[in-house]
Order: sequence, then structure tokens, then C-alpha cells
Amino acid sequence: MQENEFGIVISTEDSPSTSKISFVCINKVVHKGQYIQINYSQGKLIGLVVDVLKRNRYFENNESIKEFELNNINIFEQFPANEWEFLEGIIKPLGVLTTENRFARSTLPVSPGDKVEVCDKEVLSKFLHFKEDGLNLGEIENPSLQVTFDLDRLLQKHLAILAQSGAGKSYLTSVILEELLDRPEDKGRIAIFLVDTHGEYSNFSEPCKDKEKKDYSNKTIKIKSSDIKIGVTGLSDHFLSNLLTVLSAAQKRELSIAIKKLTEDKKHGAGPFDLKDIIKEIEASDIKDTISKPLINALYELTELHLFGKVDSPSVYDVVHPGKLTILDLSMEINQKKKQLILFYFAHKLFHGRVNKEKVPPFLLVVEEAHQFAPEMAQKDRALAKGILETIAREGRKFGACLCLISQRPVRLSTTVLSQANTHIILRITNPYDLKHIGESSEGLDSKSIEMITSLRVGEALVVGEASNYPVFFKVRHKKSQDSILDVTLSGLAKNYENKKEEEKNDIESFL
Repeated sequence: MQENEFGIVISTEDSPSTSKISFVCINKVVHKGQYIQINYSQGKLIGLVVDVLKRNRYFENNESIKEFELNNINIFEQFPANEWEFLEGIIKPLGVLTTENRFARSTLPVSPGDKVEVCDKEVLSKFLHFKEDGLNLGEIENPSLQVTFDLDRLLQKHLAILAQSGAGKSYLTSVILEELLDRPEDKGRIAIFLVDTHGEYSNFSEPCKDKEKKDYSNKTIKIKSSDIKIGVTGLSDHFLSNLLTVLSAAQKRELSIAIKKLTEDKKHGAGPFDLKDIIKEIEASDIKDTISKPLINALYELTELHLFGKVDSPSVYDVVHPGKLTILDLSMEINQKKKQLILFYFAHKLFHGRVNKEKVPPFLLVVEEAHQFAPEMAQKDRALAKGILETIAREGRKFGACLCLISQRPVRLSTTVLSQANTHIILRITNPYDLKHIGESSEGLDSKSIEMITSLRVGEALVVGEASNYPVFFKVRHKKSQDSILDVTLSGLAKNYENKKEEEKNDIESFL
């Protein structure tokens, strides 16, 4: 037997077939998740080991084993049982890399007696569509191979990162951000706009104190929600009408008239205007109270958010640049409607900035807790951002507007948005409803792969979809950037709290 051989294909009731291959391991250990190759009529059949069984003929008869145990007889002393133990691997055929370096389905089964070999790294790299200068997200363990996805295949048709809490979503996202920020100009750089709901990515905007970590602060802009002002002067009546979902057709018409009047006045030197100016314009008109009062009340509700001004601050065009990361920090924002509105506004500006004369560069919009902003079941006034996210999901790829959706509850995420994300990176998930939802929305994900998802360890991931066309199990690489301030254990948080209180106590005593 050659060094690169695992074993031999065996004949069972349901194997070998086009969907399953069983083989006996000979003098070499095989692992679940390992990639193998078998010589095939068209080239090399590539497969994934989805299960490994341990067999022993001396332990197949239950009644005999029971008798041995009842009579206190050691079977290993009576028979050479250890010599009959062996591993049986179960392979899922993925496809064929032909002799012409083309990809094909396996339409005929391999033959019993065929050799099962360690998958050649070069063959596997071609088969999985890895690119030498692609985004390096981690490593396949068996065989050891860097996972380097092509930027266009991974992001252009949108990406979804799905996992339960604590499985490593934010860590993987940080790795993707690093790869995009490190990308050289001659390879094509995109702008990154990240909606950070918990402040997990603020470390990118802060100078790095750890010399062993890489500093990305010179490539990062952080915008706090408290610093944002949406300029009413530049808003269309249609945009405001989308925010005021309770308005009737007559009220929307009067709102449009007021905005057009103020816009015309601005052209003649009146200057920019805000919500209070619109309210004054409506109050000064001769509109019936039954129309004007509900409209004015709705506008007053918007002013109470303290989010609107006369001009944008900051302007989206000033903070989005190729090869740079813009973090929209919503961690201190409690009001869910305000968070929805902020994302709705920036996503709207980004998308239409690409569609209309390319005012913004090609971009990746990363949305943490995406199920909160684009829920499957919610009233329109509670999901203001859902519509624009669905629009970007459907139409964005034509204009260089890409989405990365991150969610720990995919079952609650808009089916329209999730179905348009042609690549899914899935980390550990155990919730049966989420698993069922992922199985229905992820092409190429069969029952065996879903079973493997539940057993993934923290930092292990499965990629399915456009990026590779075939399932890729890999271990996420180590981060280059400094750790997030939120990457602290419960005991660590408790210790920090007590240390802080002790310091405050000492400061007071020294003052007195």
C-alpha cells in the first residue's frame, strides 16, 4: 500500500453509489471531515468523509458477547479480537475534476476495490475554487490547506454568517475585515460599512497597544449614533413618507407640498430646513385639521428622536472610502426604532450612491444582528430597514453593493434577504428550528452536513454556496487585530469590576 492511500472501496448494500462510498482503512487513520480522491474514468473523484465507523467481527453477535460477560470470560484472552478491529469510512462524493481541469458531477459509481487516496492539495484547491491571492479565512486540517476564497465569489452575490451565540461569528467577521483592509490597491479594494450593535468592533478604530497585533486604526472611522444628524433638506417626500407609515394618502400629499415649497424657497436663498420648518409650513397652510394634526403629531414624534437636523452630519460621502472600514456604533442606542431609522438612512444613501452616478465606491454593508433589522415577521413601522436591505439583496450585485448578514437566529431573518445571500458561512448551531431553516435556504447542504454543523467546535465553520460550490469545513485563522473589549469571560468581568471599585475606594481615601 502506498503512503498516500487510505484504503479500499468495499461493497455494501447501498455502496458504492453516486451518493455514498464505503471504504476500509488500511494502516492509515482517516478523520471525519477529511477530503479524499479516487481515480475516476473522467479524472479524479473528490469526496468528503462524513462519518467514520469502528468495526470488529468478534463484537457483532450480541448474544455471544452477553454470554462471555455472564461467565466472566475475557474475550481478548480467548480470541485475537484486537487484530480484527478496523475503521470504515463513509464518503460523500462531491464531484469530479476532469483531466481537462473542468468540474463535473459523478454520474457513475466507483468500483469496489478502487483505492481511496489522500486528496492532493493542488487538486483540492482547484476543485474548491480557492485563489492564491484570495481572502485567507483559515485552514482545512485534512489535508492541511489554506482557505483562500476569491473576493468576487465570496461577496458579490452577498454573504450570510450564521451561528449561535458564542460560536465565533464576530471573530470570523474580524478576520474577513482584516483581509479586506490588507488588500492591495492593485487587486481592487472595496469600502466596508459595518453596523455594530454591541460595540464588538471598536478595537479596529483604537490604536493598538499590543506590539504583536496589527494596528488598523488609520484605516477605520467610527461613528457614534449620538453624533449622527440626518439632513432633512436633502430628503425626498417619498423617503419621509416611508418613515411615517401611519400617514394617509392625503397627508402624504400635503407633506409633499410642504417639502417642495421649502425646497423652492431654499433655491431662492432661504437656506436649509429641518422638521420644525416643515411643521411650521403645514401649520401655516389652510389644510383641514383632520389632515394636518395627525401629520404634525407624526412629525413631532420624529423630532423627539433627536436624530434630524438641517444637513447631514456626517455625510456618508465623507466617511466611505475604498480600503477603509466605517463602523456605525449603535451600542449605546436603546431605541430600536432609532436604530432601524439610522440603518435605513445609511443603507439607502449607500445603495443609491452606487446606482446614481457612482457617488460612493463599491461597498460591503455588514449588518450584525441582521434578524433585528430585517425580521421575517414584523410590522412595517418596526422594520424600517427591511425594505432597503431586501432591495440591496435583490439588485445590489449589479452595482457593486454587497451585503454581509450576521445572525444567531436565521429562522427569524427575512427569507427574501437570506435567500439572496448565495454564500453561507455556518458555525456551530444546535437549535433545530434554525437548522431546519438553514437546510431549506442553503443549496448544497444535505442531512450529513447539517449533522456535522451541530458538532462543530468554536472557531470551526462550514462554507456552502457560490464561494466554493462544494462544502468546505475549515478552522478560522488567528486574528491579526487586537481583541475586542467585549472578549472577556464572566469571571474576568467580575474581577475587573471589583478592581475598579477598589481603585475608586483608594482614590477617595487618599483624597480625604
